[in-house]
Amino acid sequence: MDLPFGTQTPELDVLIVGGGLSGLSSALKILALESTLKVRMIEASDGLGGLMGQNSTRLVDAAQQDMLALLTLIHLSPRRRRSISGRLRRCWDLDRGLTALPAKFELGRYIEMLDLRMPKFRSKRFNLRERVSNMEQHICHHLFFSKSRNFMLNLVQLVCGVPANEVDYDVFMSVCSSCGGLKMLIDFYFTYPTSFDEISTQMLIENILEQLQFIKIILNCRAVRLEHFKNYVQVTDDQGNKHTAQAAILAIPWNKVQKLQFEPRIPKVFLPRTTSRSGQKQRQVISQFQLRYGKSVWTDLGYSGNFLSSQPLVSGHECRMSSFCGYVLHSPEDQDEVLQDVVDLLAEHFGEEMRQPLECQCFTDELNVAQHKPQTKPWHRVIWSSSSAVGTSYRSLMGGAVQSGFRAAVNAVFVVRPQVVSWKDMLVDRPKNGQDVVSAGRIRGLLSRLNLYNVTFYSFFVIGLIWLLNLGYARSI
Repeated sequence: MDLPFGTQTPELDVLIVGGGLSGLSSALKILALESTLKVRMIEASDGLGGLMGQNSTRLVDAAQQDMLALLTLIHLSPRRRRSISGRLRRCWDLDRGLTALPAKFELGRYIEMLDLRMPKFRSKRFNLRERVSNMEQHICHHLFFSKSRNFMLNLVQLVCGVPANEVDYDVFMSVCSSCGGLKMLIDFYFTYPTSFDEISTQMLIENILEQLQFIKIILNCRAVRLEHFKNYVQVTDDQGNKHTAQAAILAIPWNKVQKLQFEPRIPKVFLPRTTSRSGQKQRQVISQFQLRYGKSVWTDLGYSGNFLSSQPLVSGHECRMSSFCGYVLHSPEDQDEVLQDVVDLLAEHFGEEMRQPLECQCFTDELNVAQHKPQTKPWHRVIWSSSSAVGTSYRSLMGGAVQSGFRAAVNAVFVVRPQVVSWKDMLVDRPKNGQDVVSAGRIRGLLSRLNLYNVTFYSFFVIGLIWLLNLGYARSI
C-alpha cells in the first residue's frame, strides 16, 4: 500500500497505545535500548496494568524467560507459593459425584490426545484449514460426560475469548501451541501448582513506574482514530487531541484494535482471519476478585484453596495467607452481582465465614479475543503488541504480554533508531530452556484417540463379530 506523506513534524519518537503489561514492557525495553527517545503512553482507563488489576497476584514459572528478565530489570523478586497447599485437597466440581472418576479419566485422555497433536501446529509453515466442525462439536464428539465437556468448553472460551462454537479446531490448536501447550494453560488457569512463583501486581506496577519517571503517561485517554503516513503516525484520542510520533505501538487486544478508525484502512494481509458467528451467543466478560479474611477458612477444612465451579465458571486459589483470589466468567449485565454470587458459592463449600471478608476487590474487563494466527509483522510504522495479538509463549498471561511488549519495542526502535538495534535484538525465535519438540510415537498417538464413544463401538463390534462367528460355526457343525 502506497502511504501519503504527512505535512507535520512528529512531536514524539514512539507513542504507546495501551497501559497494560505489554505497553509497560515496551516502554521499559525502549528506554533500555535508547534512553534519549521521547516516549508517551495513553491509557483508556483510570489505572495501569490492564487485565492484571491493581491489587492481585499472578503466577510465574521458570520458562517465562522474558518475564524473569523484566523482574530483574525492575529489581523485584517473585515469592514462592506455600508448599503446604499442594498436600491438601482441592475443591473442584469435577471431583464430586458418581461420574467424577470416569469424567476425569476421559478428560485426561482427551487432553493427552490434543497435546500429542500440538507439535505440528508450532511450525511457521502451518496454514489454517477450513474445517466443518468447531471446537464445541469436537469436544462433544470426544467427551461423553457433561463435567468433562464443561471443563473444556470453559477452557476454550478463556483461551480464545469467544464461545467454543465460534472457534475452529485448527485455530484453537495454533493458539495453544503459542502458549506452551494445553497442559501448561490448564496449570495457569486452574491447578495453580506450588512450583509456580507469585508476584503482587501492585508491586509490579509500582516498580515499573519507578523506571518510567521520564515518560509521560496520560490516563482516561482513549484512542479513536489512527492516520498512517510515510513519515509518521498520528493518533487522535476521544478528547480531540492529536499525538504524532515516528512509530506507534498498539498494545491493545485485537478486538479493541478493530474499534479504531484507520486511515488508510488496514491491508487485508494484516487483518486476522476470524470465524466469528456474532449473534449466536452473547459475549462474556471476565472479573478478577480478591477476598481477604482473618484466617484461612479453607485450610481449616482441609482444602488447599484451589476451587473450580464450571457453571458459572469460577476459579480461585489461595494467593496469600488468609487471602483468596481468582476470576469468574459472566455476562455484562451481571457485573453488579458477580462478587456476591462468588461469595455465596464459596460459602456453600467453605462455610458461612466466607460471607464476611475483611476486604474485597473486583475488577472487570473484556476477554481478549484470539481467533487468528499470531500477528508479528509491523505495518510500516504501526507495530502490533499485546499478548493476544502477537505470537508468544503463554499468550494472554504475563509472560506473553512481556514477550510481545519486548518484541514491539525492538520493532519500534528499529524504525526510529535502526543503528542502536543489533541482530541479536531482532531474533524472534529463541530456544525455550533448550528443549526440543519431541514427536510422539504412532502407537501412543493412536491410543490417545480412544474415548468412551469409539471404545464402546469397537467393543460391541468385536463382541458381535465373535457372536456371528460362533453362530456360523455352530450351524456348520
